Amino acid sequence: MQPILYEQFLNTRSTDQCLALWNGCGTLEKFSIGSQCYVAKVTQVPEDLQHSSIKQTRFSLNRKVRSYEKEQMFYQHCADALKGVCNVPKMFELHAERGLFVTLLEDYEAKGFINKNSACTEDILKIIEWLANFHATWMENSQEHSKFEQYGAGNYWHLKTRPDEFKKMPDGLLKQNAHIIDDALSSTNFTTMIHGDAKLANFAFDSKGVLGYDFQHVGVGIGLSDVMLLLTTVLDNQGLEARCESMLDAYFRALTTQLRKAHGEIDGKQVESEWRPLWPIIWADFHRFLAGWKPEHHKINNYMTAQSNHMLIKRR
Repeated sequence: MQPILYEQFLNTRSTDQCLALWNGCGTLEKFSIGSQCYVAKVTQVPEDLQHSSIKQTRFSLNRKVRSYEKEQMFYQHCADALKGVCNVPKMFELHAERGLFVTLLEDYEAKGFINKNSACTEDILKIIEWLANFHATWMENSQEHSKFEQYGAGNYWHLKTRPDEFKKMPDGLLKQNAHIIDDALSSTNFTTMIHGDAKLANFAFDSKGVLGYDFQHVGVGIGLSDVMLLLTTVLDNQGLEARCESMLDAYFRALTTQLRKAHGEIDGKQVESEWRPLWPIIWADFHRFLAGWKPEHHKINNYMTAQSNHMLIKRR
Protein backbone atom coordinates (compact mmCIF):
# COMPACT_ATOMS: atom_id res chain seq x y z
CA MET A 1 0.00 0.00 0.00
CA GLN A 2 1.46 3.34 -1.00
CA PRO A 3 1.56 5.70 2.03
CA ILE A 4 -0.32 8.49 0.25
CA LEU A 5 -2.47 9.47 3.20
CA TYR A 6 0.49 9.20 5.55
CA GLU A 7 2.39 11.76 3.47
CA GLN A 8 -0.63 14.05 3.49
CA PHE A 9 -0.87 13.67 7.25
CA LEU A 10 2.77 14.67 7.68
CA ASN A 11 2.22 17.72 5.48
CA THR A 12 -0.87 18.88 7.40
CA ARG A 13 0.22 17.80 10.89
CA SER A 14 -0.70 20.22 13.67
CA THR A 15 -0.64 20.23 17.46
CA ASP A 16 -4.07 21.90 17.65
CA GLN A 17 -5.97 18.61 17.90
CA CYS A 18 -3.47 16.32 19.59
CA LEU A 19 -4.12 14.00 22.53
CA ALA A 20 -1.27 12.31 24.43
CA LEU A 21 -1.46 8.54 24.81
CA TRP A 22 -0.53 6.34 27.78
CA ASN A 23 2.74 7.31 29.47
CA GLY A 24 4.32 9.17 26.58
CA CYS A 25 3.86 6.33 24.09
CA GLY A 26 2.45 8.58 21.40
CA THR A 27 -0.42 10.77 20.32
CA LEU A 28 -3.85 10.76 18.73
CA GLU A 29 -3.93 13.50 16.11
CA LYS A 30 -6.96 14.68 14.18
CA PHE A 31 -6.66 16.05 10.67
CA SER A 32 -8.84 16.49 7.63
CA ILE A 33 -8.41 16.47 3.87
CA GLY A 34 -11.31 18.03 2.08
CA SER A 35 -14.49 16.87 3.77
CA GLN A 36 -12.98 13.65 5.17
CA CYS A 37 -11.96 13.66 8.84
CA TYR A 38 -9.21 11.36 10.07
CA VAL A 39 -7.38 10.35 13.22
CA ALA A 40 -3.75 9.33 13.23
CA LYS A 41 -2.68 7.07 16.09
CA VAL A 42 1.06 7.68 16.33
CA THR A 43 2.85 5.35 18.75
CA GLN A 44 6.42 4.64 19.73
CA VAL A 45 7.58 3.13 23.01
CA PRO A 46 10.23 5.35 24.68
CA GLU A 47 13.30 3.65 26.09
CA ASP A 48 12.86 5.59 29.35
CA LEU A 49 9.17 4.74 29.79
CA GLN A 50 8.13 5.54 33.36
CA HIS A 51 5.15 4.12 35.27
CA SER A 52 4.36 4.28 38.96
CA SER A 53 3.30 0.63 39.13
CA ILE A 54 5.64 -0.95 36.57
CA LYS A 55 9.39 -1.32 36.80
CA GLN A 56 10.26 -1.29 33.14
CA THR A 57 12.41 -4.11 31.78
CA ARG A 58 13.34 -5.08 28.26
CA PHE A 59 10.60 -7.72 28.52
CA SER A 60 7.91 -5.18 29.46
CA LEU A 61 9.04 -2.69 26.80
CA ASN A 62 8.93 -5.41 24.13
CA ARG A 63 5.45 -6.37 25.34
CA LYS A 64 4.28 -2.82 24.72
CA VAL A 65 5.84 -2.71 21.25
CA ARG A 66 4.15 -6.03 20.49
CA SER A 67 0.77 -4.53 21.43
CA TYR A 68 1.11 -1.92 18.69
CA GLU A 69 2.14 -4.59 16.20
CA LYS A 70 -0.95 -6.62 17.12
CA GLU A 71 -3.26 -3.67 16.67
CA GLN A 72 -1.99 -3.05 13.15
CA MET A 73 -2.27 -6.77 12.36
CA PHE A 74 -5.87 -6.68 13.49
CA TYR A 75 -6.79 -3.69 11.34
CA GLN A 76 -5.04 -5.19 8.33
CA HIS A 77 -6.33 -8.75 8.52
CA CYS A 78 -9.47 -8.87 10.68
CA ALA A 79 -11.39 -5.58 10.80
CA ASP A 80 -13.09 -6.03 7.43
CA ALA A 81 -14.80 -9.20 8.69
CA LEU A 82 -16.74 -7.08 11.20
CA LYS A 83 -18.62 -5.03 8.60
CA GLY A 84 -22.31 -5.34 9.32
CA VAL A 85 -21.56 -7.18 12.57
CA CYS A 86 -20.16 -4.59 14.97
CA ASN A 87 -18.84 -1.08 14.48
CA VAL A 88 -15.09 -0.41 14.40
CA PRO A 89 -13.25 2.59 12.94
CA LYS A 90 -12.46 2.31 9.25
CA MET A 91 -8.73 1.89 8.63
CA PHE A 92 -7.20 3.76 5.69
CA GLU A 93 -3.46 3.18 6.00
CA LEU A 94 -0.84 1.60 8.23
CA HIS A 95 2.75 2.72 8.56
CA ALA A 96 5.45 1.01 10.64
CA GLU A 97 9.16 1.72 10.64
CA ARG A 98 11.88 1.29 13.28
CA GLY A 99 9.48 1.11 16.21
CA LEU A 100 7.20 3.91 14.99
CA PHE A 101 3.60 2.88 14.27
CA VAL A 102 1.11 5.17 12.54
CA THR A 103 -2.45 3.91 12.17
CA LEU A 104 -4.68 6.15 10.04
CA LEU A 105 -8.37 5.79 10.86
CA GLU A 106 -11.63 7.54 10.27
CA ASP A 107 -12.60 10.05 12.96
CA TYR A 108 -15.51 8.33 14.69
CA GLU A 109 -16.58 11.57 16.37
CA ALA A 110 -17.20 13.03 12.91
CA LYS A 111 -19.56 10.06 12.36
CA GLY A 112 -21.58 11.00 15.47
CA PHE A 113 -20.03 8.65 18.03
CA ILE A 114 -19.07 10.03 21.44
CA ASN A 115 -17.29 8.66 24.51
CA LYS A 116 -18.94 8.52 27.92
CA ASN A 117 -17.48 8.71 31.41
CA SER A 118 -20.25 6.58 32.89
CA ALA A 119 -22.68 4.05 31.50
CA CYS A 120 -26.37 3.39 32.11
CA THR A 121 -27.86 -0.09 31.79
CA GLU A 122 -28.73 0.50 28.13
CA ASP A 123 -25.12 1.50 27.39
CA ILE A 124 -23.72 -1.57 29.14
CA LEU A 125 -26.06 -3.87 27.24
CA LYS A 126 -25.03 -2.28 23.94
CA ILE A 127 -21.39 -3.03 24.67
CA ILE A 128 -22.22 -6.56 25.79
CA GLU A 129 -24.02 -7.16 22.49
CA TRP A 130 -21.03 -5.69 20.61
CA LEU A 131 -18.72 -8.08 22.46
CA ALA A 132 -20.98 -11.06 21.81
CA ASN A 133 -21.06 -10.26 18.09
CA PHE A 134 -17.29 -9.76 18.04
CA HIS A 135 -16.66 -13.08 19.80
CA ALA A 136 -19.12 -15.00 17.64
CA THR A 137 -17.29 -13.84 14.52
CA TRP A 138 -14.06 -15.57 15.55
CA MET A 139 -15.40 -18.55 17.51
CA GLU A 140 -13.47 -21.80 17.14
CA ASN A 141 -14.30 -25.21 18.57
CA SER A 142 -10.80 -26.64 18.49
CA GLN A 143 -7.48 -25.33 19.76
CA GLU A 144 -5.52 -27.20 17.13
CA HIS A 145 -4.01 -24.83 14.57
CA SER A 146 -6.06 -21.81 15.60
CA LYS A 147 -6.41 -19.25 12.82
CA PHE A 148 -5.29 -16.62 15.32
CA GLU A 149 -2.14 -18.23 16.71
CA GLN A 150 -0.01 -15.35 15.44
CA TYR A 151 -1.76 -13.02 17.92
CA GLY A 152 -0.99 -15.14 20.94
CA ALA A 153 -3.16 -14.89 24.03
CA GLY A 154 -5.52 -11.94 24.32
CA ASN A 155 -5.71 -9.37 27.17
CA TYR A 156 -2.92 -7.54 28.98
CA TRP A 157 -2.87 -9.54 32.23
CA HIS A 158 -2.13 -12.98 30.78
CA LEU A 159 0.22 -14.89 33.08
CA LYS A 160 2.90 -15.61 30.47
CA THR A 161 3.22 -11.90 29.69
CA ARG A 162 3.40 -10.79 33.34
CA PRO A 163 6.36 -12.55 35.01
CA ASP A 164 7.41 -9.40 36.87
CA GLU A 165 3.98 -8.95 38.44
CA PHE A 166 3.84 -12.64 39.33
CA LYS A 167 7.18 -12.36 41.11
CA LYS A 168 5.89 -9.38 43.13
CA MET A 169 2.79 -11.22 44.33
CA PRO A 170 2.64 -12.12 48.03
CA ASP A 171 2.80 -15.80 48.83
CA GLY A 172 -0.57 -17.46 49.26
CA LEU A 173 -3.24 -19.56 47.57
CA LEU A 174 -3.71 -17.14 44.68
CA LYS A 175 -0.03 -17.25 43.74
CA GLN A 176 0.21 -20.99 44.35
CA ASN A 177 -2.71 -21.60 41.97
CA ALA A 178 -1.75 -19.06 39.29
CA HIS A 179 -0.60 -21.69 36.79
CA ILE A 180 -3.62 -23.90 37.51
CA ILE A 181 -5.87 -20.91 36.79
CA ASP A 182 -3.98 -20.21 33.58
CA ASP A 183 -4.22 -23.84 32.48
CA ALA A 184 -7.98 -23.89 33.11
CA LEU A 185 -8.49 -20.81 30.94
CA SER A 186 -6.20 -21.95 28.13
CA SER A 187 -7.49 -25.52 27.76
CA THR A 188 -11.11 -24.93 26.81
CA ASN A 189 -12.77 -26.49 23.77
CA PHE A 190 -14.17 -23.14 22.62
CA THR A 191 -11.94 -20.13 22.08
CA THR A 192 -12.28 -16.90 20.16
CA MET A 193 -10.54 -13.66 19.38
CA ILE A 194 -11.08 -11.35 22.35
CA HIS A 195 -10.77 -7.57 22.43
CA GLY A 196 -8.48 -7.80 25.44
CA ASP A 197 -9.06 -4.32 26.85
CA ALA A 198 -12.84 -3.97 26.81
CA LYS A 199 -13.12 -1.06 29.23
CA LEU A 200 -15.75 1.65 28.86
CA ALA A 201 -13.13 4.12 27.60
CA ASN A 202 -12.59 1.98 24.49
CA PHE A 203 -16.18 2.31 23.29
CA ALA A 204 -18.12 5.22 21.78
CA PHE A 205 -21.86 5.64 21.35
CA ASP A 206 -24.29 7.14 18.88
CA SER A 207 -28.09 7.12 19.00
CA LYS A 208 -28.30 3.61 17.55
CA GLY A 209 -25.35 1.61 18.78
CA VAL A 210 -21.77 1.40 19.91
CA LEU A 211 -18.33 1.40 18.30
CA GLY A 212 -15.29 -0.38 19.72
CA TYR A 213 -11.64 0.49 19.16
CA ASP A 214 -8.11 0.16 20.60
CA PHE A 215 -7.16 -3.37 19.57
CA GLN A 216 -3.68 -3.54 21.14
CA HIS A 217 -4.53 -6.55 23.29
CA VAL A 218 -6.50 -8.75 20.89
CA GLY A 219 -5.71 -12.43 20.88
CA VAL A 220 -7.03 -15.88 21.61
CA GLY A 221 -9.10 -16.32 24.75
CA ILE A 222 -12.49 -16.71 26.38
CA GLY A 223 -15.12 -14.08 25.66
CA LEU A 224 -16.07 -13.73 29.31
CA SER A 225 -12.67 -12.15 29.98
CA ASP A 226 -13.86 -9.14 28.00
CA VAL A 227 -17.20 -9.10 29.82
CA MET A 228 -15.47 -9.24 33.20
CA LEU A 229 -13.17 -6.33 32.41
CA LEU A 230 -16.06 -4.26 31.06
CA LEU A 231 -18.08 -4.77 34.22
CA THR A 232 -15.14 -3.68 36.41
CA THR A 233 -15.29 -0.31 34.62
CA VAL A 234 -19.04 0.31 34.74
CA LEU A 235 -20.24 -1.27 38.00
CA ASP A 236 -19.12 -0.80 41.59
CA ASN A 237 -19.05 -3.63 44.12
CA GLN A 238 -22.77 -3.37 44.87
CA GLY A 239 -23.60 -3.28 41.18
CA LEU A 240 -21.46 -6.32 40.49
CA GLU A 241 -23.13 -8.32 43.24
CA ALA A 242 -26.60 -7.33 42.07
CA ARG A 243 -26.26 -7.42 38.29
CA CYS A 244 -23.54 -9.75 37.08
CA GLU A 245 -25.84 -12.72 36.56
CA SER A 246 -28.30 -10.73 34.47
CA MET A 247 -25.43 -9.30 32.42
CA LEU A 248 -24.11 -12.81 31.79
CA ASP A 249 -27.60 -13.88 30.71
CA ALA A 250 -27.72 -11.00 28.24
CA TYR A 251 -24.26 -11.84 26.90
CA PHE A 252 -25.03 -15.50 26.26
CA ARG A 253 -28.38 -14.68 24.63
CA ALA A 254 -26.63 -12.32 22.22
CA LEU A 255 -23.77 -14.76 21.64
CA THR A 256 -26.13 -17.64 20.85
CA THR A 257 -28.12 -15.47 18.44
CA GLN A 258 -25.02 -14.29 16.58
CA LEU A 259 -23.48 -17.78 16.48
CA ARG A 260 -26.57 -19.02 14.63
CA LYS A 261 -25.83 -16.41 11.96
CA ALA A 262 -22.04 -16.69 11.87
CA HIS A 263 -21.31 -20.31 12.82
CA GLY A 264 -24.29 -22.59 12.50
CA GLU A 265 -22.10 -25.55 13.42
CA ILE A 266 -21.32 -24.11 16.87
CA ASP A 267 -24.06 -24.37 19.49
CA GLY A 268 -24.20 -21.32 21.75
CA LYS A 269 -25.59 -23.41 24.59
CA GLN A 270 -22.52 -25.65 24.46
CA VAL A 271 -20.26 -22.60 24.61
CA GLU A 272 -22.24 -21.30 27.59
CA SER A 273 -22.05 -24.65 29.40
CA GLU A 274 -18.26 -24.56 29.13
CA TRP A 275 -17.59 -20.85 29.70
CA ARG A 276 -20.10 -19.90 32.38
CA PRO A 277 -18.56 -22.10 35.12
CA LEU A 278 -15.24 -20.35 34.40
CA TRP A 279 -16.59 -17.00 35.62
CA PRO A 280 -14.93 -17.16 39.09
CA ILE A 281 -11.69 -18.44 37.52
CA ILE A 282 -11.62 -15.46 35.16
CA TRP A 283 -11.99 -13.13 38.15
CA ALA A 284 -9.25 -15.00 40.01
CA ASP A 285 -6.96 -14.60 37.00
CA PHE A 286 -7.46 -10.82 36.94
CA HIS A 287 -7.12 -10.72 40.74
CA ARG A 288 -3.75 -12.48 40.37
CA PHE A 289 -2.53 -9.75 38.01
CA LEU A 290 -3.75 -6.87 40.19
CA ALA A 291 -2.26 -8.44 43.33
CA GLY A 292 1.16 -8.29 41.74
CA TRP A 293 0.75 -5.06 39.79
CA LYS A 294 -1.11 -2.77 42.16
CA PRO A 295 -2.42 -4.58 45.27
CA GLU A 296 -4.21 -1.45 46.52
CA HIS A 297 -6.22 -1.16 43.29
CA HIS A 298 -9.86 -0.22 43.83
CA LYS A 299 -11.03 -3.07 41.58
CA ILE A 300 -9.95 -5.58 44.24
CA ASN A 301 -13.31 -5.37 45.97
CA ASN A 302 -15.58 -7.79 47.81
CA TYR A 303 -17.08 -9.21 44.62
CA MET A 304 -13.68 -9.95 43.08
CA THR A 305 -12.26 -11.52 46.22
CA ALA A 306 -15.43 -13.60 46.73
CA GLN A 307 -15.22 -14.96 43.19
CA SER A 308 -11.51 -15.59 43.56
CA ASN A 309 -11.93 -17.31 46.93
CA HIS A 310 -14.76 -19.44 45.55
CA MET A 311 -12.45 -20.71 42.84
CA LEU A 312 -9.55 -21.33 45.24
CA ILE A 313 -11.70 -23.17 47.78
CA LYS A 314 -13.11 -25.48 45.09
CA ARG A 315 -9.58 -26.43 44.01
CA ARG A 316 -8.17 -27.12 47.49
